[in-house]
Amino acid sequence: MDLSPALLTDDGLFAAVAEVEAWAREVHVKRLRLLAEVVQRGLDVRSYQQATRANPAEVKRWLTQARLFLPGRGPTGQPVEAADPVVAAAVEELSDGHLTELARAVGLRLPEGSQEILVTAARSVEPKAVRRLADRIHDQVVQDGKDEVDEDAADQGDVLRLRDLPGGRLEFWGELSARSGARFKAALEPLSQPRPEGPRDRAQRQGEGFGDLLALVLTSGALPVEAGERPHVSVTLDYDTLRRGVGHALLDGGAHLSAAQARHLACDAKIIPVVLGGASEVLDLGRTRRTVSVAQRRALHARDRGCAFPGCPRPAKWCDAHHVVHWADGGPTDLDNLLLLCRLHHSLVHHSRWRITITGGVPVFIPPRHIDPAQQPRQNLLHRQPTRHAA
Repeated sequence: MDLSPALLTDDGLFAAVAEVEAWAREVHVKRLRLLAEVVQRGLDVRSYQQATRANPAEVKRWLTQARLFLPGRGPTGQPVEAADPVVAAAVEELSDGHLTELARAVGLRLPEGSQEILVTAARSVEPKAVRRLADRIHDQVVQDGKDEVDEDAADQGDVLRLRDLPGGRLEFWGELSARSGARFKAALEPLSQPRPEGPRDRAQRQGEGFGDLLALVLTSGALPVEAGERPHVSVTLDYDTLRRGVGHALLDGGAHLSAAQARHLACDAKIIPVVLGGASEVLDLGRTRRTVSVAQRRALHARDRGCAFPGCPRPAKWCDAHHVVHWADGGPTDLDNLLLLCRLHHSLVHHSRWRITITGGVPVFIPPRHIDPAQQPRQNLLHRQPTRHAA
């Protein structure tokens, strides 16, 4: 990189980032080869540590990587294949963090073919997601089932107060009994853990987790019927507003929200859009070709098995059904135009330049150029094994 970062264009800046990262990975492999040669010659590894001023834990980690992922020499100088040839073939594409997680996965004794899956994932997701995928593969092998949840009745004495705010927002406060409070926290905490997509304070994460919890309850089918219908939200707007995403819509009770928010909500089968024409006639009231049927949602659960966004671990029951080509833009409510997305990634694809295709029944994501200049297609390997797709 010859220019100062301040003088680069946006595309040039991310191209420089990719160049430096590729250089850093190349340097790390050279580091491993030098360390392997130190060991091969029987030299003191402590001298290497002193020369590099590295922590002992770092040197130990690098030794493990070199032993597993680099070819060696036998006693007579003959070449010896790397202990893990799958990772060895891709070692120059992977960072220290990725190699650390792949080395850890070797110790898990995963089924045959697992390393190919992990290396494929490592080419497109962060090391933490590789660890998560390895643990998931391991759990599938060793776990017999999940613990059942105790369904005892909730304690009495719970209090909740609600107050409408401008812009359709809602303020609430109250007090829960010890039993209800424990259940509430148990449900909320898995949904509000720190995530790699961006820094959020605890209050923000808990707010987003509470929104996910509400969506989970509404799609569970366990709520009682009200006025002959399952609980739902009605959004009233004119067709041009929905199509163009400019203007506002009306919620139950008279609160307003933006057209962009309405387009986002319209992806969810539990939201019923009342779309009006020029003379206020009802053009659509949640017609079948827009809403996702129970059978379609079951098919999506079976196909996607969770949020389809690469590296996301959220299960299917926490996800919305998203139209790849939006219904307002003429997209059909067919399985080859639908996929599951969690709340965070549903919002992301509505407000970013990620592109989605469904190839052979598998959702494939094309990242924006500033994330990947080559725009290599990506799949979520946490829920299914990789499949071939067009680049």
